[in-house]
Amino acid sequence: MPIRPFSCTLSTKLRNLSINALSTLLMSTLIFGLVSCSSAPQPVKPSSTKTQPAKPSAAKLLNLAKQAQSPERESLLLEAAEAYIDARQFNRARDLLVDMNSDALPDLDYIKHTDLLSTVALHQGSNFLAHGILTKPRLEQQWSNMEPQTEVSLREKRAQVFALLGEAQNSVAERIQLSGLIDNKDQRQANQDVLWQNLMSIPFATLQQLSQDENGQAARGWYSLAAINKNNQIDLEQQREQLQQWLSVWRQHPAHDNLPNDLRLLQSLIEQQPQQVALLLPMQGKLAEAGEAVRDGFFAAYFEALANGRHTPEVRQYDSSGDALAAYQQAIADGADLVIGPIDKEKVTEISLMPSLEVPVLSLNYPDTPPAEPLKGFYQFGLAVEDEARQVARQAFLEGHRQAMVIIPSQEWSERSARAFTDEWEKLGGAVVNRTQFQTGANYSGLVKDAMLIEQSQIRTREMQELLGIPLQSSPRSRSDVDMIFLIADPAQARQIKPTFAFHYAGRIPVYSTSQVYSGQPNPKADRDLNGIRFNTMPWLFDTTSREKQAVAQHTKSAAVYGRLHALGADAFRLYARLPQLEQVPDMRIYGATGALHMLSDRRIEREQIWVRFRNGEAQPLPMVINENDIQY
Repeated sequence: MPIRPFSCTLSTKLRNLSINALSTLLMSTLIFGLVSCSSAPQPVKPSSTKTQPAKPSAAKLLNLAKQAQSPERESLLLEAAEAYIDARQFNRARDLLVDMNSDALPDLDYIKHTDLLSTVALHQGSNFLAHGILTKPRLEQQWSNMEPQTEVSLREKRAQVFALLGEAQNSVAERIQLSGLIDNKDQRQANQDVLWQNLMSIPFATLQQLSQDENGQAARGWYSLAAINKNNQIDLEQQREQLQQWLSVWRQHPAHDNLPNDLRLLQSLIEQQPQQVALLLPMQGKLAEAGEAVRDGFFAAYFEALANGRHTPEVRQYDSSGDALAAYQQAIADGADLVIGPIDKEKVTEISLMPSLEVPVLSLNYPDTPPAEPLKGFYQFGLAVEDEARQVARQAFLEGHRQAMVIIPSQEWSERSARAFTDEWEKLGGAVVNRTQFQTGANYSGLVKDAMLIEQSQIRTREMQELLGIPLQSSPRSRSDVDMIFLIADPAQARQIKPTFAFHYAGRIPVYSTSQVYSGQPNPKADRDLNGIRFNTMPWLFDTTSREKQAVAQHTKSAAVYGRLHALGADAFRLYARLPQLEQVPDMRIYGATGALHMLSDRRIEREQIWVRFRNGEAQPLPMVINENDIQY
């Protein structure tokens, strides 16, 4: 039986020897020019500030380097690379830096080389290269030799690359080190804000353990505070109580008088949380089962909160199958402080076009066309395929890929997904080199063969044989301008398409997909053909400890296909009291059943899902970022 509702700069110092010599040369040149070009003395205007000599150009530095001996030669090359970076000519800087044997450099030049090359690597998205540069044992021995400005620069980059590659604990350690090095108040606050984001990406159980095991007092305090925030995202009152306890224990901690923004808002959230919530869901028609699934997920979370003594609002349900606007007005007349729903796209569009809202709405879908101006109090949350596609683009780019092939079925929703991927991919700097569509039941082998240009390779071989008049021993080759494939397909389609990549000499090209590629039910025998595919999906599917999920399984008979809607309903309950907090703290995340949830500037809630890979026919959750060199199928 279903659960029933009820009412109830980069800037390091130049070496002294080099800059003195260059300054003398530049001043001599300047004086010569003034003498030869002026017929009369020019008046000198008094100046209250001392002007700095212009930095020599990279070309000038390279010319000087050609005439110099080591170690001055290498110092000049480093200055030239820095000049290229200042001019945003990163490729030229990289060419200079990678040709240098950094291990043979004196310590100060080694530090500068590390700083410059890591800057270039991060700018160009070579995150694994940056990681390798910034974690060399020699660098760890140099901290005491650095000027504070250089140490800040290097630790900031280390913190960035650790966070990018999913090493949140290492990033936290660097941020804590930085907090003692940064003098500027605004920069210190920015560092703390990012430190808090890193902490929030660590699982609760790990935060708990680290709060006890860490050696440093500052680190233990941060991990303890993060555990309080991560563990109480539904229970505002309990979170406030535990925060007060933390404040009494950690009086000397940096966060005591400068709490993260989301924790500062706790008291106002408690005072303003809705006391009556209206669920606006379809009870009739083709969407009735979907509405029931969302409702069951919502009440599973509701009753779990109630069983744990947490504050719960009175909840009333209204039918959105007919006139959704009339149902909305009725909910307001009955005293609703917040309306959750509807899920029908057309009904959501109707509400989004209202001139104003008497009470806020958390819609569970997105309007066909976003309002020209965001409607105050209109929050949008749903399972948009576009969110998943954009996340694929960001992840693949982060992992170092730049040339994408897109393969999608000929369906309207997959077209939207492909457009979202392409827009995000190109915005990041990637290129889509091929886009292929297929019909269900198509000749998938021919589809992949054409997309990978195998026929052209075979034609070239035949032409060479005819030209030379001798048989050639060669194998067809797939195109070389693709380094990742974005595949949108259901499990049956993907099981036929994925093996053909290896058959057509493209088996080593990584394949990324969206949640549609996984049924949600383990099927190792059939899914062996999906080995290697990486896809993003909601945590709900792999959460074996969720009480809400257990309650849904126990009290409903919904088909597995409705699991995602159960998760949507559960997260709607998680969100209902936190909407103002998400709106005021853009970097805040709610870690829910559908993913890590954050609010965009137009009050649209975007999901960041977990990553999973098929291995030996099993879907296995992954770390945040994958190094291609570490992959095993």
